[in-house]
Amino acid sequence: MAFPPSPWQLTLARIEGALPFISPELSECLVMASLRRLWRVHVRDYPFDNLGIAHNPGVGASELVRSWYAEERRQFLSWIGRRAPPALAKAAKLVLAAKSQAEGFTEAYTPADNALARLDALLPSRDPQGTLLEWLEELRTEEFDFFEGGSEMVQVGGFAITRSAPRGAAWAASLAAAIRPHLFGLGSAPLALAGIMPRALFREFHEEPLPALLRSALQTAADKATTDLRVMREAVALADKQLAGRLYASSTAPQAWHMIVSLGPLTRAELARGLGVTKRTASQSVSSLQEAGMVRLRETDSAIVPANADLVPRE
Repeated sequence: MAFPPSPWQLTLARIEGALPFISPELSECLVMASLRRLWRVHVRDYPFDNLGIAHNPGVGASELVRSWYAEERRQFLSWIGRRAPPALAKAAKLVLAAKSQAEGFTEAYTPADNALARLDALLPSRDPQGTLLEWLEELRTEEFDFFEGGSEMVQVGGFAITRSAPRGAAWAASLAAAIRPHLFGLGSAPLALAGIMPRALFREFHEEPLPALLRSALQTAADKATTDLRVMREAVALADKQLAGRLYASSTAPQAWHMIVSLGPLTRAELARGLGVTKRTASQSVSSLQEAGMVRLRETDSAIVPANADLVPRE
């Protein structure tokens, strides 16, 4: 007796059905939006050195290009640039160029390499959830870096307080799973499913069975990918409408728009480096977008953001 597909499988099936019909422009936006979302999940789970007792990286750290975690972003982008499928790797290298950063190498990403090697050893597979559960069991029991214990008591100023357990390497498992879309039958799709392997899966104690936690994570990741696809489709359609007849002023305006709407807030200098043009040309592109009512300057840091808040991907 065949069991009906899970809701997350139906969601991914709809995405898979749409992929053959997306334009190159939409593909470009979607993969950059996926990279931005991957960074948000990474910031949520990565064991930064200066998180404090609450293990909270703070508001603003999750914006890919604006984040103050410059070195960690460099290593994150470098690893993806080396390990991910071509489209996602290209997007990572574009952001490195925009930030004027060279590729980095660090032993801190050894858990990600190990997780990816273990996952690849289980592929190909016709049962994504079963494969992920088998992989999860390996990581929990055979890779020390991934397991997370319970809370702990520490002395601070003569007082005993309870703090969260140190973060494990769930971030590495999430990255490894995200860059293998063919596990889900998506082939070389221009997207990454962010947050498939959250920290809850690696904790010593969990309120729900691991299969239930995994199904929930898969559904959330699929829903976020669907949202990104919808928002980026609207963004590309807006550019087609608003920039018609304006390209004489700046032929790079569409590419600048793609970066702004998918990667997040950017400065003119970052746009110029990412596009491989002069700062003057980038400024002309921004002016064209402003005249079309598509972008505005953020008062706090003069970064360029979409004028329509509905085109800003939600958490």
